[in-house]
This record gives sequence, structure tokens and C-alpha cells, in this order.
Amino acid sequence: MQRDNGSYSSSSDLLDSHVLGNEKLVPAMERSVRSSVDGNSVEIGEITESPETDYMSTSAILHYCKSKILVPYLKLLTVMGLRPVTDTSNSSRCGVCFSHFHSAQVAVFMCLGYILQYMACFRRDRGFCYKLVPLALSSSLEYDAYRKVCYGNITFTYIGPSVLHFLGFLYALYLFRISDNEQLQNLMERVFLLSSYAPQGTPTTKPKKLLRMLWFFISLSVLWMCVSLCSVNLMMAKGTIMFRWMENSSDELLLFLKILLIVCTLIHDMIQATVITSYCLQAQLLQAHLMFLRERLLNRTISPLNWMREIAEFRKLLKYLNDDLAPAVCLFTIVNSSWAVSGIMWLLDLDKVDTGTEPIAGISILNQLLWISAVVVPFIQAARLSAECHRTQSVGHELCVRPFLHQDTSQEDITTVLAFATSLKLRAKLFCYPISSRYLCLILTLATIILFALGMCHYLQ
Repeated sequence: MQRDNGSYSSSSDLLDSHVLGNEKLVPAMERSVRSSVDGNSVEIGEITESPETDYMSTSAILHYCKSKILVPYLKLLTVMGLRPVTDTSNSSRCGVCFSHFHSAQVAVFMCLGYILQYMACFRRDRGFCYKLVPLALSSSLEYDAYRKVCYGNITFTYIGPSVLHFLGFLYALYLFRISDNEQLQNLMERVFLLSSYAPQGTPTTKPKKLLRMLWFFISLSVLWMCVSLCSVNLMMAKGTIMFRWMENSSDELLLFLKILLIVCTLIHDMIQATVITSYCLQAQLLQAHLMFLRERLLNRTISPLNWMREIAEFRKLLKYLNDDLAPAVCLFTIVNSSWAVSGIMWLLDLDKVDTGTEPIAGISILNQLLWISAVVVPFIQAARLSAECHRTQSVGHELCVRPFLHQDTSQEDITTVLAFATSLKLRAKLFCYPISSRYLCLILTLATIILFALGMCHYLQ
């Protein structure tokens, strides 16, 4: 979906509400772009100033946002099949069909991956799980040959996690593609515009810092996928792999199935890493949004009325994160948590049935760390966002203790901001429950206590 004039229009409206109400606070800068407003349309001329300078015009900020982070990330969503390959409103019927075919192709590879994992007895919590069953010869008491069979309950080990994982993909596909929302683009533009303003005569590097933080999360996602791919390859290289129903197939076909298994597993990880990264990016943007609004109010670069209007807009963006994007993350979190807990219990010899599969030194622990990180990161981001929301509630009290900076602000406005901020109930939610850092600390403390208790009871021998 393209948002050329529409995105600039909404961002220009944001600029007007922030700056035009108090023109003496706008930093003096030369702009190479002139906007002509006719009704609801805004025409933007050619951008000639560099987006790397300290002082940037509105159009340069939008160009910087789109070229440095927005367009590359939307291309990543397109590769994952979560966005159309072409603009459905302006493309031909052939282009639309190709776009749908690409998403269907990703879905087919995911389903094929679930089947291949079951055929190869490959479990994401511990690797390839086989046990040897003796074959009777002349009598039931004499054995001379063995055959490999798989460990694991088919419902809880393969079908259940696969269904939840695929539902997460379908929900993300609906969210990013079919529902035709523009929350991510809108949020990025608003936050980058807010980050570009500073007190008069003061240069700012906040857009660059914000950009580095967003790319940090994307880089972590790519690193997570690469480490996961390496762990799967190392698990596959440690033993002989058999595919159910195809034990007597040729070596070429078995090699093809192994390569296909690696590719499909990588697609599984890429899909969920993309969705979780999208949640983390939006949580980081919302946190920066609140922080910049708070700074602008305290520095008197925005009026109290406009600040309250922006908080109302922020509430809508937070609602999208909690009600729309969070369920997709929750589906993947259920699966990842199950794999992490099952794998940890297996490493601690608490699995009473699977006692024959030996952990691969280092690789099994690395595999569990991957699932734990995939579970923990969204909760950390949600807790950081909730902490920033909590700080926003005290912004009215900070206004009251700055009498010299706000001596021209009427007492009525300060009282209004104090009452409005105190009444705010903004929190990031996962599983429809508000996430806070104190809850994460409590869970970590309980996990440490349980770990010590298991060791004292000789379960960790």
C-alpha cells in the first residue's frame, strides 16, 4: 500500500498542531520545500536538503524516515508474504495474482515444514528424537536387530504447536495485509517528526538515535534467525536422520528432504521473528512518542491543549498494539514457552519417558536460549512502555515544580494538565493483562527459587 500524499498530509497536520500554534518557538531554518494546501491535499516539492543535517524540514524528516527504516522494513514484510508484492489498487490483475500466489506459497512451505518435522521426528524443543526398538527373531525373548521409532505424543508434540504457530501466521497475514491498516507508517512518521524538534538554536540528533535503536531490534531479529538456522544444521549433522514412510528412498531424495526441512524451518523462524520484531518496534516507537511529548510539554514547545490532543492520538495507537498486534505475539509466545519449558525439563532429566535422547553439548542449551529470548523480549518491551506510561502520569506534578519556566502558563492550564495526566490509565498488555517491570522481577525471583529448590532436592544431578 502506498501512502505518498496521504502520509505527508497527516504528518503535516501533526506539524501544524505542534508548531504553528507558537511560531516563535520554531527553529529558524531554510526550507527548500513549499506546501500548498488546498482542502485536504498537500503537494510537496523536490527535497534538496540532506536528511543527515542537524536541522531538517518536515519533508526531509519524512524522507529520512521512509528511506532509512520504513521502506526497508515494509520490503521485509513483503518478502515474508505479510504484505502485497504490488499495490493492489494500481497494479494489473497479473500483479495481484502474483501477490496472492506469493503469500500462498509461504503458507504452503510452512505447512510442508510441519509435515516434514513430524516425518523426521524433529522436535523444536530438543532436536531429532529416536529410540531403538528390538525386533524379535525366532522367539519373543531373542533379539538381534533394532529399528528406530519416534519419541513424543503426536498431539502435544507436533499437531498442537503447529496449529498455534500457523494460526499466528494467518492472524499476522490478516493484520498486515487484509485489514489494510497503516498504523506502523503513521506511528513512525509522527515519532520522527516529534524527535526532530528542539529548543530554538539547539541542534538535535534524536532522529539518528531513534533510527539506530530501531535497526538494533531488526539486527537482533536477523541474528536470532541465523543462530536458529545454525542450531538446526548442527543438530542435523550429529546423527542419521530417517523420514517416516520413506525409509527405503534413494539418497538423493533423502538429501532433498533434509534441505527442504531446513528451508521450511527457517521460514517458520523468519515469520515469527518478523511478527515479534514488529511488536518490539512499535512498542519502542510508542515509548519514544510519549517521551518526546513529555519533553515538549515540559520545555513549553507545545501547548497543554495540543499535548492532551496528542495523548488522545497516542491512546489509539496503544490500543492497536494491545488489541490487534499483541494477539499474534501471544500465539507465538505460547508455542515458544512450551518449547522452552519442555526443553529445560528435558535437559534437567525431568522427562520420565524420553531418557534415551542425549543432549548435544552446547547446541541443546543454545536452542533453549533461543526460545527463552523469543519469549522474554516482547515482555521486556511491554514493561518498558508501561514504565514510560507511568512516568507520563507524573508530568503534571513536574509542571508545578517548574515555576520559572512556566510562569506565563495560567494556573488553570497547569491544573488541567495535572488532573488529565493523573487520570491516565495507559499500559502495554500481553494476554489482555497489563505488563509491568515489577511483575517480570517477581517471575524471575520465583524462577530462581524453583531452580534452587530443584537442586536441593537432587533433581539436577
